[in-house]
Amino acid sequence: MASDTELWRGTDYGWWLAADTSGAVGASLIAFAVPLMMLATTGSSAAATTTESICVVVQTVLGLAGGVIQDRYDRRTLMLIWGASGVVLSAVAAAAVMLFGNAPKTSGHGVNGANAPAFGGPYAHVLPIALLCIVVLFSVRDGLLENTSNAMLRGVVPDEQLPHAMALNDARDSTVTLAGGPLGGLLMTVGHAVPFLTSAVLSVLGVVSAWRIRRYWKRATVDDSGHSGNADDAADDAIDVSGAITAAPRWRDALDGMIWLLHDRFQRHLIIAATMVTGASNAFLLLTALDISQGGSQLISAGFINAASAVGMLLGALMASQLVNRVPGGVLVGVMFALLAAGFTGAALVPSMVGKAIFVACSVLALPAGNAVLGGLSNTLVGKDKLGRVGAGSMVLQYGAYGVAVALAGWGMQTIGYGPTCLILATVLVAAAAYALTMRSLITLPTPDRWAEHIQRWSIAQF
Repeated sequence: MASDTELWRGTDYGWWLAADTSGAVGASLIAFAVPLMMLATTGSSAAATTTESICVVVQTVLGLAGGVIQDRYDRRTLMLIWGASGVVLSAVAAAAVMLFGNAPKTSGHGVNGANAPAFGGPYAHVLPIALLCIVVLFSVRDGLLENTSNAMLRGVVPDEQLPHAMALNDARDSTVTLAGGPLGGLLMTVGHAVPFLTSAVLSVLGVVSAWRIRRYWKRATVDDSGHSGNADDAADDAIDVSGAITAAPRWRDALDGMIWLLHDRFQRHLIIAATMVTGASNAFLLLTALDISQGGSQLISAGFINAASAVGMLLGALMASQLVNRVPGGVLVGVMFALLAAGFTGAALVPSMVGKAIFVACSVLALPAGNAVLGGLSNTLVGKDKLGRVGAGSMVLQYGAYGVAVALAGWGMQTIGYGPTCLILATVLVAAAAYALTMRSLITLPTPDRWAEHIQRWSIAQF
């Protein structure tokens, strides 16, 4: 297709995608390995989920500062720093696991029955503390820099190709998720340090790919207030929220994105629904992986539900780029919320793991198309020099919800059990869908060629 040729050959999207994918795969390996290793060394699901929650809190708090950094400094340089720091932190994590985590000899029963080197040795009790410190440092890095690639995308791809690019990104994310869990489990059966070593190598590839990006939007000058000196962005120097907010003082720059998201009725309702979905669905998937691991299954099986969700996402992504321009956006977003609610409710009620996997896979079929619609719409509403702060504001709210959900779900799993906790999480998803489907300005969203008219009709704020 002409659009595909223009996207891949006419831009540096390919190098951007390679850099972003390397980081995504490395992060998925670490995210899979750390909770299971914490569970194996402490024997507590609450400890595993609390570790995740602490990391989310750190990343969320620093995300606000990260948004300002991503809007003020060259994003390619920041991507290079993000990748280089990943090399260092992954290597340190691997060294800690090899030093503190491996027994002098191989045990027949590794983590939860896997045939892998067991956690043991005279310093094995140090490993949970060492892992916590290292993953907190990862969270500091991610809070400040992880969203840089997302903020950079609009400067690499023309606006009219954004929905198509985002659909491709969803397909990529699905593939990463599909492979991440089983691959992480496979690597851990080879050695507990291997996922971290693999992440270090992937970070090197990310640095090389980011270095090759040449064609992208750059801030020409930045004045003392942190605003762009580009002529085409001069009109964006003030925040347009129905005339209620003007150019903010410098100390409020970090909060600009969150203020915009929460001030406008459309954005506020949408972000509330999104935070409920992000928190409940991801907590559900994490609890299921921990439940499988506690049951004595092989490590590779712990990524089974995540792999099922990735299959559904991948199938949905294959259709998303065609649907976005042909089906009204409100229909796609409405179906997305409805399927998420129905699918996770079914997964919570079905006892068999295969049944849970089928429901989860079906629940996310419309997610790529819905994400492409909402992501494309958001990018038309936000100036290029403010994408970092808006991304940071969204991350604070959604990651904050995820952190709270994971912490509560971990304690719930330990007190009332896995099944009842998942039912509560499914109920949250049903409430999110009901809330989103009451938004007329959302469910009446047309195809992208009529978005400008829709934005004006419903007085949707621009930033």
